[in-house]
Amino acid sequence: YSIINEDHLSTVDLPASAAAGTWNAIGLQRPMVIAMVGLPARGKSYIVKMIIRYLRWIGFEADVFNVGSYRRKIGLSGIDASYFSEGKEASENREQLAMAVQEMMYDWLRDANGKGRVAIFDATNTTKNRRQALCTRARKEQVSLLFVESICDDADILDRNYDLKLQNDDYKGTDPAQAKADFIARVEAYQRRYQTIEDDEDHSQISYIKLINVGQKVISRNCTGYLPSQVAFYLQNIHIVPRKIYLTLPAENSDSVEGILGGDSPKMTEKGRHYALDLARYILSHDNHEEFMVLTGTAKVHAETSVHLRLQVPVYTTPLLNELRGGDLQLIKRSDIQKVHPQIYEARQKDKLHYRYPGVGGESYMDVIERVRPIIIELERQRKPVLLVCHLAVLRCIVGYFTGCEMEEIPNLNFKQHHIYELIPGPFGCEKREIELLHVVH
Repeated sequence: YSIINEDHLSTVDLPASAAAGTWNAIGLQRPMVIAMVGLPARGKSYIVKMIIRYLRWIGFEADVFNVGSYRRKIGLSGIDASYFSEGKEASENREQLAMAVQEMMYDWLRDANGKGRVAIFDATNTTKNRRQALCTRARKEQVSLLFVESICDDADILDRNYDLKLQNDDYKGTDPAQAKADFIARVEAYQRRYQTIEDDEDHSQISYIKLINVGQKVISRNCTGYLPSQVAFYLQNIHIVPRKIYLTLPAENSDSVEGILGGDSPKMTEKGRHYALDLARYILSHDNHEEFMVLTGTAKVHAETSVHLRLQVPVYTTPLLNELRGGDLQLIKRSDIQKVHPQIYEARQKDKLHYRYPGVGGESYMDVIERVRPIIIELERQRKPVLLVCHLAVLRCIVGYFTGCEMEEIPNLNFKQHHIYELIPGPFGCEKREIELLHVVH
């Protein structure tokens, strides 16, 4: 940790006791397990992908332990519905697999070197006995436990989920009609012993979140800790409605040409003025352009970039989308930082994700991620198309979240000025497309 000497801009070490940890340390003072609950094809895997991506993005060390994947990995792929029957031998085999994955999960949690970790136990966990065993083990291991149950009775969603399930290794090379019949038989076998979570489980101490039809309805109980409450709030806003998100850097102005850190000049270049017009033309060329919502930062260049859109679609401004703040280096040319402040330049190059610019208001990429969390929630909540006009660090953090890239890669993601980046979130990830606009749309 360091501060800047105001006279000489030199680093001054602070004692280690001056810091108690990051903000996330409040939320995870001991390891946590999130255990999924639900019948097959109820969207559990989709929810797991969403949770794990969000947790990693906000700085938690998290991993998934999937019982079905482990079963297929050890050579038990392609088995038919009889494996999931209520017979004693089949039940014992399934429990042994679940316990083996649970052991791997706890080995990973113990190997955390003092860091709080989050493990997601991805299995059906459809009986009270299984859930009580998980509660007992978590208590023994001094681990927090949160159940997330996914319930789905929407026929259209179920039909789509069934078709997706037929693409996994259990049905590779199998006739589609035969595969679907077998999978339905598997689901029916689970349904006969399925017990939804109830408040009296684990001596009425159970913590859970129930999602009905992937976000149509959410019920939570005992989600009182920081992280459980954050997960509950996040899951209240996700959905599976197809939509598109568009992102663009601000149009070129005098500061971007000169490379001024944190500059806010309203003086647009000719290219910048053309781009602002082309951007409006592109958005308004969509048949559903009246549905668009535009979000921008509060800098003058954001206003100039969206000036033509304001006459046609709702434009909302928020400082959350402003550029990463340079602290004492604000308004310095980026090209001068290495020459004038080599120590700062080298320190930032070593760890751009965590390095915070010195001085009042200076930020790191992790600070920006914390700042734009409400934007992510809004983008997950929205069903309509959204355009964001934001600076480079913010753009990197948002795209990094949706694409699920490694955290260390976020500060180095490449984006071009006068291009639009289209994101299409889906059940298997997020499609990304680059659209060049300058002098293309007329």
